[in-house]
Amino acid sequence: MKTKKNLLLAIAIFGGVLFTVEATNIINLDGQTTTELKKGKRKLLPNG
Repeated sequence: MKTKKNLLLAIAIFGGVLFTVEATNIINLDGQTTTELKKGKRKLLPNG
């Protein structure tokens, strides 16, 4: 029974590490993404 708990704990820790790695890959901390705004013509609607 103790080995099952240890195995479950090891799998949970491994899953948490994989989730963290995947989250940092999605965020993309390499600076490849830019935060610039694309400007275009604005349409003025009558009466908002």
